[in-house]
Amino acid sequence: MKQREKPTDDEDESEVDEESESEESAASYKQYHFLGIPIYKLSYKRLPKKCLRVSFFTINAALTGLSAVVISMWMLADSKLMLRLTAQKLFVTILLIIGALSAILALVGIIAFAKKKRKFITIYILCHSLSLCVIFICSVMSTSVFERITNKIREEMTATIIKYHSLDWVTEAWDNTQQYLKCCGIKSYKDWGEYLMEIPQSCCSKLIERCLQMSPEVAYKSGCLKNAYLMLKSNVDTVTISILFISFTTGISLFLAVGLKKKLKARMDY
Repeated sequence: MKQREKPTDDEDESEVDEESESEESAASYKQYHFLGIPIYKLSYKRLPKKCLRVSFFTINAALTGLSAVVISMWMLADSKLMLRLTAQKLFVTILLIIGALSAILALVGIIAFAKKKRKFITIYILCHSLSLCVIFICSVMSTSVFERITNKIREEMTATIIKYHSLDWVTEAWDNTQQYLKCCGIKSYKDWGEYLMEIPQSCCSKLIERCLQMSPEVAYKSGCLKNAYLMLKSNVDTVTISILFISFTTGISLFLAVGLKKKLKARMDY
C-alpha cells in the first residue's frame, strides 16, 4: 500500500488563506448594522418557534382591531362634515375600503396561523407585499389628491352659497359648517354681502342674545375655506401617521410570515 502523501507547504498556505477569508467575510457581515442592530441578528432563524407564532398572531389581531377603531373614529367624527363640504362619499368610502381590506388580511393571517396552512401564508405574504406597494403609490399621489380635494371644496362652497335661501339642505349644510368650523362665508363674512344676503346667525361668535341682529362685529372673522383647509390638513397628517404605523406593522408581520412559512416547510420536509 502506498503511504498517504504529506500535504505540501503550498496546500497548507491555501487552506489557511481560505479559512482566513471566510472568517474575514463573516466578520465583515457582522459589521453591518441597521438602526444600531447587527444585520445577522435580524433573522427569523434567531426567533424561537413559539415566539414567532405568538408575535405573528398578536400583530394580526392588533391590526384587525386597529382597522375597526380607525373606521369607527373617522365615521363618528368628521364624516358628516366632509360629506357636506364635498357632496360625495370619498373619505368614508376610501377609509371603509382600507379598513375592511386590512381587517380581512389580518383575519387571513390568523386563519393561516390556526390552520398552519402554507397556502394561506403564501396568500397572506402576497397580499401584504401588494399592500405595501399600494401604500407607497398612495403616498406619492397624496399631494395631488389633497390639492384636488381642496379645489373641490372651494368649488362646492362657491356654487352653494348663492343657493343658501333657496335649498333647505344647502342652508343646513352652511349653518352646520359655520358653527362647527367657527367661520363665516368662504373667505370672510364679506362674502355674504357680495351676494346681497345678510350674515346668517350661524356666523355668530358671541352670545346668542347679541346675535339677534347680525353685524360684522359679532360674526366670525375667519372664512370657512381656510378653516376647512386647516382641518383637512390635520386629518391628512393624522392619516399619514397612521399609514406609517400600519406600514411598519405590515413590514414586521410580513417578516414573521416569511419566517413562519420557512418553519412550516422545514417541519414538513423533516
